[in-house]
Amino acid sequence: MLVSKDENIKTSAVYVGSLVLQQLKETKKDKITIFEIAENLQKKNIISYRHIIIALMFLYSCKIIDFKEPYIYKI
Repeated sequence: MLVSKDENIKTSAVYVGSLVLQQLKETKKDKITIFEIAENLQKKNIISYRHIIIALMFLYSCKIIDFKEPYIYKI
């Protein structure tokens, strides 16, 4: 289940993943570092790395992003 009825929607993998994709779109770059993503999400009160990592795994499993240390690429 992607989103549980008991889970806060603001910390779900789908929502955090959408924020990551929005940041990739706004930067207009081919790649972005995990540190830039974490910094941007902290401004939106998402401070747990657990939520960030789960969102990145969700996007990777859907073949939306790819990793090459330390960068994340939109496919």
